[in-house]
Amino acid sequence: MKRLTSFPWTVIENDESAEFILDLLKQTCLHPLCRRFPPSVRYRRLFLSELIKRQEAAACDPLDELYDALAEALGVEETPECYKSYFLPSGDAISLLENVALISEGTTGLVTWEAALYLTEWVLQNQQVFTGRYRLI
Repeated sequence: MKRLTSFPWTVIENDESAEFILDLLKQTCLHPLCRRFPPSVRYRRLFLSELIKRQEAAACDPLDELYDALAEALGVEETPECYKSYFLPSGDAISLLENVALISEGTTGLVTWEAALYLTEWVLQNQQVFTGRYRLI
């Protein structure tokens, strides 16, 4: 798994306050959506470990909430199923249950295809193409 290269870590380096880190934690691991539809345990562990590492490198005071969240993630058993949540332009979220096993139910895994995400994004940006249509093909 990548070291979360798409996350804007420089934001943390620019704002080292405990309040900012706590707010970030509330918007990610402690967010109600994440609680209801948790991402993979591995991803949560990686994110929290990297967040702690960055916070320590910035010489910030340790946050109990951050270590509590990591302890919680470390205490959860890994399963092949997890959720991936996507936010629509409207702000609504869609959460999909995925199976990260390489082979599942006779297929090559039950994960969202990246091409499907691009197609969905295009459809949302071009809704007029589908207005009044009953069949897409």
